[in-house]
Amino acid sequence: MIFGPNGAGKTTLIKIICGLLHGFEGRVRVNKKDIQSLHAKQVAQLISYQPQFDEFSLPLKVKEVLLSGRYPYKSFFKDYSKEDFHIYNEVVKRLKLEEFVDRDINTLSGGERKKVMIASAFIQDVSIIIFDEPFTFLDPGVISYLTGMMKEMNRLGKTLVVVSHDFEILYPLVNKMIALKNGKIVYSGNRVFDKEMLKKTYDASFERIYHNDKEIIFLDE
Repeated sequence: MIFGPNGAGKTTLIKIICGLLHGFEGRVRVNKKDIQSLHAKQVAQLISYQPQFDEFSLPLKVKEVLLSGRYPYKSFFKDYSKEDFHIYNEVVKRLKLEEFVDRDINTLSGGERKKVMIASAFIQDVSIIIFDEPFTFLDPGVISYLTGMMKEMNRLGKTLVVVSHDFEILYPLVNKMIALKNGKIVYSGNRVFDKEMLKKTYDASFERIYHNDKEIIFLDE
């Protein structure tokens, strides 16, 4: 989890990791490969990037959006393969998206679109998936569904990097954390509940309680 206040540099950091921003100092290596030396299609075979906002100007069907997750493996001159459709069908069935596949993506609610975009990350079938503010404007039911999808991804061996303001939601689920403020790292390491570090990061106080063996983090107002 990467967290911190607005303007901390969270989105800039993950865009650098994904090879979307250039002109920085240092190197970014993923699976021992230098991101800056790879073409976009090669990067997409390593990392799936799920941006904060998904905008679709064309009337695409959900099926088309999901199958686009296989684009990094598709030849320019060939249609999708049997393997592509097999992975697509498996993910649609596993995530119960059958009712959406023939709908226009622009007719879906924000929560439904998020489900589709996360499903496309499954279909892309890479080892690293980066989410930028995945829970923005979503109701608790949808958030619960999406966190369940993320747990399933992690269970299947995927590495998830999540940028979020929702520290309280994600803290119990993660094992590594990076706290950013003003473009600098406040903390980087294993998951830890450190009131002083959180106060320094957010200028706000957090508390922790346990209920039914669950760890609950909340803002102490």
